[in-house]
Amino acid sequence: MIKKLNISSIMSPGISAVLFMILSGFFASSMHCLIRFATEDTHPFEVAFFRTVFVLLIFLPVVLKNGFKVLKPVNVKLQSFRAIIGSVAMCCMFYGLSITELAKATALMFTVPIFATILAIIFLKEIVGIRRWTAMLVGFLGAVIVLRPDIELGFGPILILCGSVMWSGSVLMAKKLTLTDNTLTITFWQAAGLIPVTFILATQVWQWPSLSQLFMFLLIAIAGTLTHWFLNEALKRAEISALLPLDYLRLIWSVSLGYIFFSEMPPAGLWLGAALILGASTYIGIRQSMKKKAELNTNSNISI
Repeated sequence: MIKKLNISSIMSPGISAVLFMILSGFFASSMHCLIRFATEDTHPFEVAFFRTVFVLLIFLPVVLKNGFKVLKPVNVKLQSFRAIIGSVAMCCMFYGLSITELAKATALMFTVPIFATILAIIFLKEIVGIRRWTAMLVGFLGAVIVLRPDIELGFGPILILCGSVMWSGSVLMAKKLTLTDNTLTITFWQAAGLIPVTFILATQVWQWPSLSQLFMFLLIAIAGTLTHWFLNEALKRAEISALLPLDYLRLIWSVSLGYIFFSEMPPAGLWLGAALILGASTYIGIRQSMKKKAELNTNSNISI
């Protein structure tokens, strides 16, 4: 009798987390490239809608085999909040990607950890020291360099930043959801929760897609689903601070895809700005991890 393949029996949680994070970044870059292709003749809102619909079709075999109970959420309230925020983030990202160079869009998306820290300060009343404040200022400077407002700010990059703000909140919620819900549930409801908003927006610009366009939407849905699934699996196995540097491989892939398919050559300033953003994000992640470990050690000593 053939036993079910268990990844944990083949590799350690740390190694599998690294692999899953790299795969998540690869499929994210691929999805962004496919979105650029799809939005050349289809409105971004309609692409976003079909992306969510096809995700549900991807999950159909899972439901047929195991029943809907396997996708039943535990934390319904948090799943709902994440769906609302995710809807805004997706619409901003899809529209922004349709009119922004892949490398610039990817560099700006790396501001998510910086915005996540700011949101933690505002909503979670987290206390941040001078070093993390400095890191956030450095990251902001990097974003300004990437945006190049002295030449042309551009509507696309602004949308990417707005989407990054919303997505940072979604990431915080996803990390919390891993404590109560399984990866399939989190990934499924992230997509299903986006349907109402994306449908309303898509009806305003609706054009019936061709078979080739539907196939492109399916590829986007597959890439997006794998992105979130691998990300959630990585988050379950390792701290965000340890995974963040691996996510920066997306910039290399985005630059390569942008050059190959769209003849986009990133300016030198983009690399400088991206380096500042990536460095600031990494430092924030490391400091957050150190703070958590210190809190756990303190609580452990008190309990003894």
